[in-house]
Amino acid sequence: MARAIAEKCRRCSKLPVDQAKLKECWVGQRCHVRRSSYKHRDRYNRNKKRKYQLQTGKLIPEVTVEAPIKPAAIRRMYRARRDAPLHAMSAELWIGQKRVAFVEPVHTLGWTNSDVTKYSRNILNRFSEHLDGKVLHQFDSQVEVDPSQCPIRPCPLFP
Repeated sequence: MARAIAEKCRRCSKLPVDQAKLKECWVGQRCHVRRSSYKHRDRYNRNKKRKYQLQTGKLIPEVTVEAPIKPAAIRRMYRARRDAPLHAMSAELWIGQKRVAFVEPVHTLGWTNSDVTKYSRNILNRFSEHLDGKVLHQFDSQVEVDPSQCPIRPCPLFP
């Protein structure tokens, strides 16, 4: 069983060393050791408990793995179906878990396929400016969103 804590030593451990040395109970090295153990007692006990839990299997060690940080360009297409006309379009550039750039949604009513392609290339070129020499040639993913979710107001579908 562990030795009981000497309350007067515990209180003394909270004092600065020069004040503690002025007390009549100061014994030198023994007091230095006790002060240190009383100050760091919580940390020592926490570490012993964690070590015991790891040894007995009650605690499974957490392993962190650094994910590769790569740029990802995402295009949002607002349309009802894949073969339906495009209502609006927006894009985002992500590097790792951080959104670096964003293109506001734009209505594409009246645009031809070549207009959408040119606009997409312009977006990729602008996103490439954020990447220090790397050039994006295509979007990494394309998200289809229903036109009812269009954030642009006023909207031709929802005046």
